Parts: sequence; structure tokens; C-alpha cells
Amino acid sequence: MPTKRAVGGYYETEATLYLESLGFVLVTKNYFTPRGEIDLVFSKAGKLYFVEVKFRSSDMYGSPREAITPKKISHMKQSAMHYIKSECSVYTPYAISFVGIRRVADTLHFDFLENIFS
Repeated sequence: MPTKRAVGGYYETEATLYLESLGFVLVTKNYFTPRGEIDLVFSKAGKLYFVEVKFRSSDMYGSPREAITPKKISHMKQSAMHYIKSECSVYTPYAISFVGIRRVADTLHFDFLENIFS
């Protein structure tokens, strides 16, 4: 049986392929900060996108969107600020983003929120 980390890595790769098909460029993945891990960092049109990836095989424990709690959003914002302060030398516009993935039969369905605050 695959580990939770291996399953997460698989779906992060699927999310990467999906976002690249939309014109986003991968900057880094699995970036660790004192407030948690940023799953994926992308850029597009001079803006950084800090992406949380959530997979659900069913809605038994809620949808992928429901996994984005106020506490998780707070940690994502703090992690994004840590990344910008550590890795960017100039002001960089950014968005906190989300990709939810559900598997229905043999098909993956993607739910992308470019900016979870809008």
C-alpha cells in the first residue's frame, strides 16, 4: 500500500501537469516554512501562485474545498510571506491558490481556484 506522502506526491504531479496546461510555470514544489509546507509554487504573467493541493477519492469526509479551513488559509498566507521574504528580492504580486482533485471512475476532475480570496 502506498504511503500518504507517495499518494500526495502523485496528485501534486497531476496538479502540476494540469496547471502547466493552463500556462502556469512551476517554480518549486514542497517548500517548507516554519508555518508549514507549500505544495506548489507557480508563476504566470509576473505573479506567484502558492498552491495547496487536496485530493479526495470520495466526499465521505468532505469535498477537497472543505479541507481548506480558516486555520489552513492562515498558515498558507504566513508560508507565502515567508517564501517571498526569503526568495524574492523585489515586490512580487501573489495569490493563494487551490487545486482540488477528485477521482471518479478512472477520470480525474480538477477544481482550480486561482485566488481563494476572490
